[in-house]
Amino acid sequence: MLFFVKYTAAFLVLHSCYFVASTQANESLTLALSGVIEDRCVIALPTSAIFDFSQQLVHSTTIAIDCNQAMLVALHSEYGGLKLSQTQAENDVVAAYDIELKIESIQFRLTANSIDIQQERRFSAGEDIPFATSASLDISLPKALAHAGKYSDILHIEVYPNLTQ
Repeated sequence: MLFFVKYTAAFLVLHSCYFVASTQANESLTLALSGVIEDRCVIALPTSAIFDFSQQLVHSTTIAIDCNQAMLVALHSEYGGLKLSQTQAENDVVAAYDIELKIESIQFRLTANSIDIQQERRFSAGEDIPFATSASLDISLPKALAHAGKYSDILHIEVYPNLTQ
């Protein structure tokens, strides 16, 4: 029994010394943590999209969008519609068309007429961040092309980070 008491007393003394030494040490650790993610806002057509309105009044395609913050969508029509290329400058024949862009993942829907976007217009897509998503683009002519000749327009669709959000 004396053997047990000696070892118990020695254990308590050693344990007390360790506990006092560990609680009196005043050490600390400081870690600097950081991270940077660059703005990213890109748009792409998965396949080549040439819309021919000779026989069909409505065309649709899917657009891939990848933005890591709230975004703006910019639309611009070069001629304000499908312009007949064989006319003189003072007698331009331009067939206006309607545009609908939908991004379901952020409940964004934009409608515009080509005449209204002859000067670039920017639209806020709200506060939600789309990340990697898709959008549907529908372009439609209200009525069929009537004059003989070749019609053309270039529709620019751009996405930008919305830095005001």
